[in-house]
Amino acid sequence: MYSAYRNTATQTESQRDKEYRLLGQVTAALIECEPLMEAAFSDPIKMAKVVDAITWNQKVWDLFIHDSGLASNPFPEELRSNIVSLGIWVTKETGTILDTNDGDINDLIEVNKAILRGLAANAQAVDLPVIAPNSVAEMITKS
Repeated sequence: MYSAYRNTATQTESQRDKEYRLLGQVTAALIECEPLMEAAFSDPIKMAKVVDAITWNQKVWDLFIHDSGLASNPFPEELRSNIVSLGIWVTKETGTILDTNDGDINDLIEVNKAILRGLAANAQAVDLPVIAPNSVAEMITKS
């Protein structure tokens, strides 16, 4: 019964709410991986978790870039351009983290939090994902 309610709630979300929920989920995954970063290059299990989270984040940003380039996108051109610029930076930072371990996962987290704050300003109250403990959910939405 709960899953039926959740499916209905998901189907009635606005696009902005969906983006907020998705970005909240991926940001929570990145936050969970932050303490693993130091040991990830010597521990394949930790590295797999880090790679999964960072790759998921990249896929989300690839979608944002794609959507920003659509003629049907209702956002002003300057905002769309800024989203594309951030997405390009995320791609570069992702490569730096995965290829050289010189990047900083915290920078990805902070960019995501900034976008979450912008989405939350007009989004309906959407619970952050089960993956995020309450303290993480509070950290994402309040910082």
